[in-house]
Amino acid sequence: MKSIQFFFMLLFCLSTTAQELATMLDQTIPLKAEKFIGVDEFESMYYTNDNILYRKTSKKTFSYSNVELGRLSAVNIQNPFKIILFYADFNAVIILDNNLNELSERIDFTQETLFNNVIFVTGSSQNNIWLYADDNKLHLYDYRHLSEVLQTQPITFYDSDFQPIKVASTYKKVWILSEKNVMEFNEYGIYTRSYPVEKADNIFPFQKGFIYTSEGSLFYQYQDENIPVLLDYKNDLKSIYINKSSIFIYDGNKVYGYQIKE
Repeated sequence: MKSIQFFFMLLFCLSTTAQELATMLDQTIPLKAEKFIGVDEFESMYYTNDNILYRKTSKKTFSYSNVELGRLSAVNIQNPFKIILFYADFNAVIILDNNLNELSERIDFTQETLFNNVIFVTGSSQNNIWLYADDNKLHLYDYRHLSEVLQTQPITFYDSDFQPIKVASTYKKVWILSEKNVMEFNEYGIYTRSYPVEKADNIFPFQKGFIYTSEGSLFYQYQDENIPVLLDYKNDLKSIYINKSSIFIYDGNKVYGYQIKE
């Protein structure tokens, strides 16, 4: 990935009430990985090498692999006691605990839900996960009972040109990101509102809203406020992860940890 510079000056007039959020570099951690996943609330680091998932703590490193399901497409560590592994090639998910032991057997969505293609998977409360499938709907799915709890209207019902690129969630809200806007749904799958964004490429829950990235810059969106996040970072960027008030950036050799000054 080309070098992305995360240094930008104070931006004016983004919102009449907006203030910037400052950050401070507080740690640098060496890491050699094909893909950096993120760091959870217990400061455990997740990454992959050779299609093997690793969870590294201060005392031990755990690992998990499943060669039968092919390439590991996505890992959700929002809840470190319910880690979601998504294997897009086999349209399947496996749930792990914090020691990377299986909490569920392989969930084959083609067989269990008749979705030919699940595109995104993210966390929810209890034994539920959110799915975004090829029918352009969000589905709340109970992985213990292998049953659907609810589904939304097709996203194209609200915006006929909507092209999703990422889904993020908390226990109370779900956001679907496109390059031009973010759609918000509540825990019952009810559409609540849409936020205009410019050339967005990633999204993370933060406080009562979310942080999204756009062309090398970060912005915190809360209701109608769009607040720039000031981050002094000048190295290559391979991946980024935001957990609560911590920002982690991986350049291929090191993970840089920043704290958001709230």
